Amino acid sequence: MSQQPPKLADRFLAWFCDERLIEDLQGDLYELYIKRRERSGKLLATVLYVWWVLRSFRLSALKRNQKLNNSFMTMTKNNFKIALRVLWRDKFNSSLNLLGLIIGITCFLLLGFYVKQEVSFDQFHAKKDRIYRSWLKEDYGEGQVFFNSHTPLRFESLFEDNFPEVERSVQYILSNFLVGRGENRINESVAIISPDFFEVFDFQLIEGDRERPLPTLNDIIISQEYARKYFGDNDALGKTLSLQIGQDIKDFNVSGIFKDIRYESSINFDLAISTENNRTLFSERAMNAWFNVVAETYVLLKEGASIENVNSKMQDVVLSQMGDAGYGDEAMQRDQYNIGMQPLTDIHLNPDIPLGNAPVANPQYVFILGTIGLLVLIIACINYTTLSTGQSLRRSKEVGIRKVLGAHKKTLVYQYLSESILLTIIAMLIGATISYLLIPTFNRLTGTEIYLQFEWWHAGIYALLALIIGAIAGSYPALILSGFKTINILRGSNQSGGKMTARKGMVVFQFLITVFLITTTLIMKKQIQYLQEKDLGINYEAVISTQLQASPSAQRLSERITSGFENGQLLKARLEKYPEISEVAMGTHVFGTSGWAHLAYTDDKGVFRWFRLLCVDANYLKTFDIDILEGRGFEESNGLDMRQSVILNKSAVEHFGLKNPLGAKLPGDEFGDHQIIGVTDDFHYSSLHSEVEPLVIVMNPMPIFMGISDGDFIDTPIPKLVFTYNGSNLSDGTDILKKEWEALFPNESWNFNFIDEQIAAQYASETRMNKLVTIATVLSIIIASLGLLGLSMLVVNSKVKEIGIRKVMGASATSIFRLLAKGFSIQLLIAIVLSIPITIYMMNKWLDNFAYRTSIGAWLFVLSSIVSLLIAFLVISYHTMRATRINPVESLRTE
Repeated sequence: MSQQPPKLADRFLAWFCDERLIEDLQGDLYELYIKRRERSGKLLATVLYVWWVLRSFRLSALKRNQKLNNSFMTMTKNNFKIALRVLWRDKFNSSLNLLGLIIGITCFLLLGFYVKQEVSFDQFHAKKDRIYRSWLKEDYGEGQVFFNSHTPLRFESLFEDNFPEVERSVQYILSNFLVGRGENRINESVAIISPDFFEVFDFQLIEGDRERPLPTLNDIIISQEYARKYFGDNDALGKTLSLQIGQDIKDFNVSGIFKDIRYESSINFDLAISTENNRTLFSERAMNAWFNVVAETYVLLKEGASIENVNSKMQDVVLSQMGDAGYGDEAMQRDQYNIGMQPLTDIHLNPDIPLGNAPVANPQYVFILGTIGLLVLIIACINYTTLSTGQSLRRSKEVGIRKVLGAHKKTLVYQYLSESILLTIIAMLIGATISYLLIPTFNRLTGTEIYLQFEWWHAGIYALLALIIGAIAGSYPALILSGFKTINILRGSNQSGGKMTARKGMVVFQFLITVFLITTTLIMKKQIQYLQEKDLGINYEAVISTQLQASPSAQRLSERITSGFENGQLLKARLEKYPEISEVAMGTHVFGTSGWAHLAYTDDKGVFRWFRLLCVDANYLKTFDIDILEGRGFEESNGLDMRQSVILNKSAVEHFGLKNPLGAKLPGDEFGDHQIIGVTDDFHYSSLHSEVEPLVIVMNPMPIFMGISDGDFIDTPIPKLVFTYNGSNLSDGTDILKKEWEALFPNESWNFNFIDEQIAAQYASETRMNKLVTIATVLSIIIASLGLLGLSMLVVNSKVKEIGIRKVMGASATSIFRLLAKGFSIQLLIAIVLSIPITIYMMNKWLDNFAYRTSIGAWLFVLSSIVSLLIAFLVISYHTMRATRINPVESLRTE
């Protein structure tokens, strides 16, 4: 019987094992194999032999490839060892390069994290490439366009029943309900989702049945955070949560708990009930309407299905399904009622489609911040390149000796690249660590929720990034140094030649980016200051607002508005008793909120009209000091005002074509009895991104509601109460509000807002971006200053003899400063000139986002130029002082 071990394992051992070890190792393994086989049998002995061979596969036992070991591994090790010595020997320049790279990499990584998160929205869904959100665009010509990403409730069945390409269609509605029973009920946002919602989207259900998370209309699912909020550490599954629906308080069974939804999702909720409740929540008319937009509708296409096929059939399906339904008295025509599909991953960064349930980011800002991060990194790389190229004269003898000893150009390139890569690896380690530590601060600055958990594969990404940055930054200096001719080096000839032009070009580019960022920061600050200081036509200092609640019994919109005003009157009466509170008022909308009621109709001449509607009490205009240009304001004791009086802003008068508005009516036959009693100036009730739109102000909305055909309410029209607090501490005003609210409405949650903060929040994204650009500008100035510091030092060192001779001849410190500053000044001036057209173009594009904008004054470019020149001269002055203190005897005595 053969006692040989398994052949495959034996061959593997012979393949990898070093010839110096194979005889002893193989003999020992054979001996162990034979003993184990005699004792335990062939099968176990074979398994153990394979295991012993695998355990022997280690670095110390591997064969030595002499060529690889001697010509590559040893060279690599020696190159990095030499690189470390060179960097250590020239500590000053190494520190400048390292600091510049650390700053550049940190800035690049932080802004890279932000950009990655913004472009990664909704990417975690496995079926993301097959999921689309529908939108509705009604276009009846002559400006009669209604564009919504919210759609009718009937769209869910429309897609599933008429398009074989659609696998599933689901809807997602957000609505507010009072949650809980008894005291301290909370007004919560609750999602109403299709029962098969989780079969389309990959939200993680931790507890419950994923296939049927909402088995009945009496079930509710909640997030982990809300499970802790309402049930503490107790198990929430199977417990009861109460919601007020209409006049009734209904108990829902917690049928599932899902993991908190990630920030980078366009669909976000913490509580969800089934769309099977729609029959209770919506009227039969709303359920079957074609023009009542309520829900976001998502479709999941079948694998291999094309969205183009769906779009090509859409008009035929729409016309066949709508039948006699049309706009006004006319039947629907082709291309008037348009349904489109938007990819799920396109939602977050596409402002061209109207807002749905989630906010949309500005892709321009994402691009700007990503570009700035890249530019700062480029400045850091240029900084390294210029400093390393500037040191070429000092290292020319080293290159000559290496070439005399037989070094090839490729070997020298590899050596000098090793230095840049080693420095970049160190900078990457420090920069990545700093980036992770700064994420909470960065989140506060940007208003985002970047969450990064380090995983080991990230190390490979950072290592690759370090190699790329090191290779880019070090390739040019490596080629310059390795290209020196040996004969010229030994003769002591100047090796720089034409390379100086390239280095100067890089310095100009570095200065150009820095000056561009300085000017950009100044223009942004000027625009933000303009937004903050522009007269809006209202007085909102120390004004506090709170959202009123409508009675649960109020169902129709007009009833809910009226109920809100009635509750507000109760609270107003209590607040007016405090001497430090003045000008208590109510309105359906307050300043600093977007989406005021948008209404439209076709007038008696067939002209399409639209306007914004604001329903107020008699004291609203007085509270905000809104100027009346013609006529009068509302009077509290005037019953006519309570029923039919209308006030227009100046834009509405122009929009409706009213030459003599006082006593007139709005053009149209369907409105109820009303009369225009006053005209206000055009105060800014929306942000300065848009122009002032036509506004109709009433105390009673019913006559206006009677004449409109279309409308949307992004901001809830349930009234808000506002008051001016005259005390020294605004928090005391909120304490009074809370006390009186809880006394009147003990079962209702309350909230408050400061109007000035709401108005400032309209420009939060611009303010945050300006902060980030300012920080990036400061960092770029630091990097450019480090490069200038190193280059000016090299210039001083190269002109030691010349400076000594000039001092002997009586040169002053000023003349030496001019000598050193001349070259850099010319480069900086070229950068300033080149930056002007680029800045004007880029900033005009940014300012186009605002209907009201500041001007780009010439003084901003003058100021940025002065700042740049001062920074450069301060850096050069440091070395000038050092140069003037050198004893001429010492400088002339040196080689």
